Amino acid sequence: MITIDLESAAKDKRRPAGLFPSIFNVFLALIWGGNNVSIKVSLEYGAPLQVGWMRFVLGGIVTAGYMVWRGDSFRVSSKEIFPLACLSLLFVVQIMLMNYGQYFTSAGHATALNATFPIWAAIFAHFIVPSDRLHRWKIVAIIFSYAGILAIVVGDTGFDGESADGETFVGDFMSLASAALLGLRLVLMSNFTQNMSEAKMLLSMLLVGILFFVTGSYIFENPIYSWDPRFWVALFYQGVVIAGFGFLSNAWLVKRYLPSTVTFFNFIQPAAGVTLAWIVLGEDPGSGLLLGLLLIVIGALVHGGEAFLKARKASVH
Repeated sequence: MITIDLESAAKDKRRPAGLFPSIFNVFLALIWGGNNVSIKVSLEYGAPLQVGWMRFVLGGIVTAGYMVWRGDSFRVSSKEIFPLACLSLLFVVQIMLMNYGQYFTSAGHATALNATFPIWAAIFAHFIVPSDRLHRWKIVAIIFSYAGILAIVVGDTGFDGESADGETFVGDFMSLASAALLGLRLVLMSNFTQNMSEAKMLLSMLLVGILFFVTGSYIFENPIYSWDPRFWVALFYQGVVIAGFGFLSNAWLVKRYLPSTVTFFNFIQPAAGVTLAWIVLGEDPGSGLLLGLLLIVIGALVHGGEAFLKARKASVH
């Protein structure tokens, strides 16, 4: 049975995200919208695990450089081993599901389903973060989002599990599972980074990811290395922009603000991703995707709206 530690809740230094963190989150949501599109492009030239470890190398370089610039220690203390190991393994599974999910479905579907991670974060935060409880509006948001998930998966792939445009039930399920694990990982990161550097935690996840993905790629895949500029632009985007800057920015936010409130403006992400998938990949959004996208956006607005208004009121007072 899970109990709420009221003393811990009272001491929690995290607060609802106000105006400036929310503006920054709008920017992050826009660049994250291109993540699945860049992955889909890179998978035209490389295998899922291969693309993963190459992305982690670029992200690791950015993160290590940031740690040097800040003067962070690279030393791992004994009390940091468990949280680092826990998050690193969770990270490996989550990214593996994301890459393989993207391989088996369209960029539009993967983007919309991955955008449900704030709802998963709210559910997990209810049980893990004493000061970040579910309330009636979050429950309403969850209902809308789950309705959107059903519309996307069943509306375009049907009950036979596959569409003529390349979407499959397996790919959609992997993308959804990846979103759930991302929500859990952000909540755990928010807790663990109260007592350690968020950059050190990210570097640990990336290094463990490189180890697992390189090994898995050479055992289970036949990696082919392309010099096509399109591949390297896509890899740079998901490695430097997302795995470097994006990961660090998200970690910085969840360390300082309540996990369920820093994700309010992520409703922009699926709209940006679906638009980019249409422009870059020529993917025509199906009726199920459009309906599901609308429901997920409504869910995100309901989910984050109350927290955002509370933060604005708190900043005034």
